[in-house]
Formats: sequence, C-alpha cells, structure tokens
Amino acid sequence: MRIFLFPRFLSICALAALIVAMSSATLAAQNTKGLRLQENFSPGSLDQLEMPFPEDWEILKDGELPYLHMLRPRDPGVPRRPLQFARLKGVRVGSFTLDVKVRRERRSMIVVFGYVDTLHFYYAHLSGDTGAKVAVHNGIFIVDGAERRRIAGLTAPPALPDQSWHDVRIVRDVASGSIQVFVDEQKTPLFSVVDHTFPCGQIGLGSFDETGDFARLRLRASRARCTSTENSK
Repeated sequence: MRIFLFPRFLSICALAALIVAMSSATLAAQNTKGLRLQENFSPGSLDQLEMPFPEDWEILKDGELPYLHMLRPRDPGVPRRPLQFARLKGVRVGSFTLDVKVRRERRSMIVVFGYVDTLHFYYAHLSGDTGAKVAVHNGIFIVDGAERRRIAGLTAPPALPDQSWHDVRIVRDVASGSIQVFVDEQKTPLFSVVDHTFPCGQIGLGSFDETGDFARLRLRASRARCTSTENSK
C-alpha cells in the first residue's frame, strides 16, 4: 500500500502545484495586461459616456467616420474652469496613452484627464491661437480646487491651426509625473510638463466654452483601475 500510495500522493501534489502556478501566471498576465479601449462612437448611442447635459451631445458621420459632436457650449464654472465635457463612463486610469481625432468648430477644444471631480483634474487646451496671444489658450492646465491655471505650453505653436481633423496623443506616466501632448504624429511633444498632483482619474472630451468634434478614441493604460486613495498628494 505504501509503495503505490506515495507516488500517487506525489502526483496529486505536483498537479496541485502546477494548477497554482498556472493560476498565478494567469493573474499576473491579467494584472500586467492593463486596459485597451477603442471607442468609435457608434451612431445612436451615448451610453459609454457621462456628461452634465446629455442633450448637448450627438453622434454624427463625416462620410464613413462617426464622430461625437457638441451641439452647444455651456458657461464655465466658478471658480473659472471648464464644465462642458463628456467622460468615459466607469474608466479610471493612472498611466495611459490616449489617441483621439479632434476638430474645432471655432477656436479651441479640450481633452480632460486625471479627472477626480469637478474641482480636480487636468486638461489639454487645443487651440487655433497661442498662449502668448491668449493667456488661457493652448497648453496644459490644472484645476486644483481653484481657478484653472497653466502648467505648460505658453510659447507652443497652435495645436489646432485650422478646422480640419487633427490627431492628438496624450501620454501620461504617473511614476515620473510626465505629461506629454503630441499633435499629428509629431516626434517632439507640443506641450510637456512634470506634475504629480493627480495620479488617477477619468478621461473627458469637450470644450471650455465652444463646440467641436471627436472621433476614433483609443486608450491604452498600464493600470486599468485605480482608486480614489491614489489621488492624495
């Protein structure tokens, strides 16, 4: 009995160890995989977004390209900051790469990131003019419990020089604090800064007080989920 049971016992233990190892490898793969989100703004549905005024948004098509369109602007908040933007529902990220097509109708659009709440977030202001011409245009801004303030981009050329579609990429690395904004496949960022204020938050699309369009959003994040405790300074 001992001669036959001992090898069988070893086989069972080996199998259990293999299952545990495979499970650990699967969990590790899931943890390192992160998030890959693609949003093509399918006609007829805004369910993937949350915004203060859903009636201000619609999905249209430019040829074969569906896009998210802002019907109207809204007044900024007090302290002065943007409020009119649609956020990706249920998605909070730390480090990420965001690609999205942007088209302004008048002078500018914004992309919000690191959104904690209406008084705490970053945004990239993408304008047809420069910060040197209009101090609150064209750069990276932060809202931190007070009126928005610039943290990058004062002397940069216009992000959206015309009213055509432009490809915008935002790269955020939480560990280093780096924030980089690229336009139209530039190798050098148009805006860049190091800031550690908000390491976790939502992504949003909108405008400060104008209107415009967004299409083909792609979001890749090394950490698909982050918690509110990570937002403490």
